[in-house]
Amino acid sequence: MPFRPTWAAMFEPELYPPPPLTGFGFAWRYAVAIGCFFAMAAVWVLAFQARTTGVILDVPIPPEEIGSLPPVWWAVLDPVLGAIGLATIHLRRRFPLILAVGTAVFSFASASIAAVAVWAFISNASRRNLRNTLIAWATTLASSLAGFLLPWSVPFTWSSLVGVALLSTAMALLGMYLGVRRDRAAGFLRRVEQAEADRQFAVLAERNRIAREMHDVLAHRISLVSMHAGVLAYRGDLPPEKTQEIAAIIQENAHASLTELRSVLSTLREVPTLDAAGAVVGAGATASGPVAAPQPTLADLPALIEEVHASGQRLEVVDTLDAASVPLVQQRHLYRIVQECLTNARKHAPRALVRLELSGNRREGITLRCGNDLTDLSAAIPGSKLGLVGITERAHMLGGRLDAGVRGGRFEVEAWLPWETDFRRTP
Repeated sequence: MPFRPTWAAMFEPELYPPPPLTGFGFAWRYAVAIGCFFAMAAVWVLAFQARTTGVILDVPIPPEEIGSLPPVWWAVLDPVLGAIGLATIHLRRRFPLILAVGTAVFSFASASIAAVAVWAFISNASRRNLRNTLIAWATTLASSLAGFLLPWSVPFTWSSLVGVALLSTAMALLGMYLGVRRDRAAGFLRRVEQAEADRQFAVLAERNRIAREMHDVLAHRISLVSMHAGVLAYRGDLPPEKTQEIAAIIQENAHASLTELRSVLSTLREVPTLDAAGAVVGAGATASGPVAAPQPTLADLPALIEEVHASGQRLEVVDTLDAASVPLVQQRHLYRIVQECLTNARKHAPRALVRLELSGNRREGITLRCGNDLTDLSAAIPGSKLGLVGITERAHMLGGRLDAGVRGGRFEVEAWLPWETDFRRTP
């Protein structure tokens, strides 16, 4: 890691809570602490033997030196304090400062707690709370100075004090460095998890977009096919010329639905250039052939209206919108909303008069109203109710709104879209 950013981060608070120890990390830490604890057992036994018998390792001790040996009570107190440290060290992440200060104070009279005291001190420093680190550092230094006051301790020297201070500073810096490394590892894992979540969300969003496009493309054509096929099924008295005309219409719409479906699916095989709304605005050739046809805009609306009239659906249009000045993204989505409204009316109210209104300007936005009288539902074509969901999602994606429901005996759809959409701010 670069030195300067790492050094600066060592004095900043931690960003992520410390992760749980791995099995290996848990094992070696406790092995060192327990090993240090039992290593002091030899010292306790030797001190007790020397004090009570005046002999250490079968070697007599001069009477004048027995007074400089640790007392018997120390041989009992030392392991007790060490055991307390081992029993409480698992709380170091919940109470880092308390454990660091407590074990430092215990180390004044207990050598067996030394490994636990170092562990708690470094763990506290790794949290990178500068105030807590300085408190633990000062407590450790004071406990070391107090240790020189014990009769059996080595004589005090300034070099010993400087050594303890430097060792404590080194342990504090080591803990802070380990905290920085731990934070960066946790941050990397968080970014990986977020990237995976974003990728899954993007896949779901793309699946929903493709499903919405396929529904909007097919629902219009299939409803026309279903309506004309129903005429052939229920009207056996039609003249041959009329039957042939209806069959031609069915064939034409079936062919058109396949063509439009192929256009949607081809976007899955090419590398398109997308606008901010995710609509294809241009792409190179695919491996299997030319690119898909551009998506329809308001310029294609007259052809859609003419097709609706030709199918026998009654439609009244009031259009005061200057289509040429509407942004291209809004045009694409507005066309699909109009197409779904007309398809929905044809499926659920095939004999009702449909009134379509389009209006708006740059200051007030775009308003769409489409409504029809409620009719006998027995003649309606079954629907999945996904069309209204799709156009509602389209309106929300553009930062607009769409309301649909029964009002005064009529089914009304009212949508409002902003004239322009800033997709960087649209959720």
